[in-house]
Amino acid sequence: QNANNSWTGISDERLKINIEDASSQWDDIKALRVRNYEWGHGNTGHKQIGLVSQEVEAAGMPHLIEESDADEYQIAYNSQLEGKKVKTMKYSVLYMKAVKALQEALLRIENLEAKVKVLEEE
Repeated sequence: QNANNSWTGISDERLKINIEDASSQWDDIKALRVRNYEWGHGNTGHKQIGLVSQEVEAAGMPHLIEESDADEYQIAYNSQLEGKKVKTMKYSVLYMKAVKALQEALLRIENLEAKVKVLEEE
């Protein structure tokens, strides 16, 4: 849902089953190559930041990728895409992976801070 440019998704506990903690996402997030790029079609020279679907697949996360038919704008830019599929990212899943990895990083930082404090007291 989108209201005033604020995206939401249904997350009510009463609609979910088998709720458990997610496994580590540390290695997955580290494997991603965050890239700068420019769009080929309608390029204004404006640099963007993001991921490349094929690289995400190669990093072992094909579950983050979907394919859809190339649209008229994509085909106008690259005629070789006619009748082909283009790859899209499930960014909503990626965001959750990143939140989990951030939680892991925070825990590591807190553990290191506690160890440093002990060492400084000696």
